[in-house]
Amino acid sequence: MHRCRICGNTDNNSSFTAREMMFGFEDQFEYIECSECGCLQIMQLPADLSKYYPAEYYSFSTLKEHGALKRFFKRRRAAYALGKGNFIGRLAAGRYGIPPMVNWIKRAGVDLNDPVLDVGCGNGALLLEMSASGFSNLTGVDPYIERDLHYKSGVRVLKRTLQELDDSWDLIMLHHSFEHVLQPLQTLRDIHRILNHGRYALIRIPVAGSEVWRMYGADWVQLDAPRHLFLHTRKSVEIMAVEVGFAVSDIVYDSTAFQFWGSEQYRRGIPLRDNRSYAVDPQRSIFTQADIRAFEADARSLNEKEKGDQACFYLRKI
Repeated sequence: MHRCRICGNTDNNSSFTAREMMFGFEDQFEYIECSECGCLQIMQLPADLSKYYPAEYYSFSTLKEHGALKRFFKRRRAAYALGKGNFIGRLAAGRYGIPPMVNWIKRAGVDLNDPVLDVGCGNGALLLEMSASGFSNLTGVDPYIERDLHYKSGVRVLKRTLQELDDSWDLIMLHHSFEHVLQPLQTLRDIHRILNHGRYALIRIPVAGSEVWRMYGADWVQLDAPRHLFLHTRKSVEIMAVEVGFAVSDIVYDSTAFQFWGSEQYRRGIPLRDNRSYAVDPQRSIFTQADIRAFEADARSLNEKEKGDQACFYLRKI
């Protein structure tokens, strides 16, 4: 009997075996799929997860900040996107487009000076990009960095857990870190505690139950065994959100071509960090540029149908 750790269901849950394929260890791990809420979850943690987070997994070193000229144009572009019209910003937006992070901020109703927290942010790359775009009250938290990081722009990244934070925030973001946490419900409770009333938590995660999960099963690239401990569905997120005191106010699908070429590589036994991988060397990969363009078109179509394999969940504290 396999009990779902999200909804408690024990009836008709199925199990399957997934391989570690990012680095090509091919170690096997058992997962279950809940027949009620659809959440995929690892059955048992490895005795030592550090093997699956080698030094090259992420860089936690201090980053170089943008120069004054880049910051000038990025700030004008962000201001234009946030409704503060200016000629330079309009030109920059027309040439380079609007960064996704500006759309996240705009949808969450956050101003340039509002306090923002990024959970599981590594060395704070996204926060530095936000700072360069004019946001001024930015903090990150990641228990796995070597030490606190303090940037000249004012961005700070703290080596702490959510439980250790006492300040309050107008936006709390988790960009593909929520699927790595062992206790997702407790994590949401911690977020609820330090989020200001009526404000938003933005959680970007892979989504189980997607079209690509059904197509590729255990070879789905975003299953990412054993690093991804929970692969949530809309239903499993809603169950936890209601229990904690959040309302799911919006869901925006933002999957990419990665869901197709990554999963197809895994099906053919090609790890993500292999020299034959499209992520490492597109010229040596098994895909043509026409293949990638087709994957990108399919991803856009699935997003429009709300069937893509990753999404942004906007949870409002009520």
